[in-house]
Amino acid sequence: MSLSVTFSSMIPRVRRGSAWAAAAAVLLALGCADDVTVAPPPSTDTSQMYWALTLNYHALTMSTVAPYDTIRLTATPRTLDGTPITGLPAPTFTSLDLDRANVTADGLVRVLRTGTNIPVVATLTVGNLRHADTVLINVTNTASPPVLAALSIQPDTGAGESAKMAMNEYKTLTARATASDSTPIVGLAVYYTSLDKNVATVDRGTGLVRPVRPGHVRMTATATAYGVTKSDTLELTVGYPTGGIIIQIVPRQNGSGQVVNGFDPDSITVGRGAIVFFQNTTSAPTDVTLDDPANVGQDDRDCVFFPYFCGTGNIDAWARDPADETGLSAVRARSFPVPGVYIYHSTLFGTTGTIVVVNDPDDIP
Repeated sequence: MSLSVTFSSMIPRVRRGSAWAAAAAVLLALGCADDVTVAPPPSTDTSQMYWALTLNYHALTMSTVAPYDTIRLTATPRTLDGTPITGLPAPTFTSLDLDRANVTADGLVRVLRTGTNIPVVATLTVGNLRHADTVLINVTNTASPPVLAALSIQPDTGAGESAKMAMNEYKTLTARATASDSTPIVGLAVYYTSLDKNVATVDRGTGLVRPVRPGHVRMTATATAYGVTKSDTLELTVGYPTGGIIIQIVPRQNGSGQVVNGFDPDSITVGRGAIVFFQNTTSAPTDVTLDDPANVGQDDRDCVFFPYFCGTGNIDAWARDPADETGLSAVRARSFPVPGVYIYHSTLFGTTGTIVVVNDPDDIP
């Protein structure tokens, strides 16, 4: 029974001025109405919410020879800020390669045969929240394994405390392990992590870095070999793109309603030495005329193979050739080795664009 309908229907029966009767009518109406179940509001406090499950190891190198054939895993439930949570049920441990490794209910791993990237997974479900974490194990059969003394991380292009990559690049991090006598230790399982995934991500096993946006990010590498754990950190700078940059010339309507050729995008930020490709998608000849063409160079890398990419400074008007199946005749290229702001126009159509060349890594946020 609807509360509003029942209450209104009771009003004519209540004597005017009788507060008791009015109250009785309301109580009667409430008694006739269906019971309403009120759900508790959802919790907005994340300080104690089960957010993640983390293992104490993520990359292990072990041997089938005792005592290097066993290790104890622990899986810790954590809140959003990483604080451990106590009082939850025990996690479940599972080996995904029982021929090479098994694990007990309380996390004791025993390796049985040699192999690489053997996964052991810890899972824990609390209510409707399920989280998992994985350790990857490399197994050897050495009886006298080397003692891990140091682990250093560096990009594939060379050593150093810092490294740089452009937005259009991929890099692979390499962790080099050495013994106490500086002898290299090869074949170790390594766990790579990015401390700011908004700038760049990294594949946990291969070290392949994928940029997300310009900025600075710390990358870490950790390895546990035959019971010894070492780690290292690399400061990586993700710069603005320097290659694969295309500005298209496309038809668009100006403020007067006329269709003119413009630039898309009409404003870009690139790294020092960037090569920019201008692609005319129309059959209308269009020029690229710079306010200051003095420091605009030639794409020496590609000019050798594609004559259309040769030349410095301003670009004379050109159009897409419908008969050119390769589409190369529609493209012109210029390099921008000197930082600065480059404003350019199509003098034929009155449209404008801007190229900002930053002096990275100094100008990286």
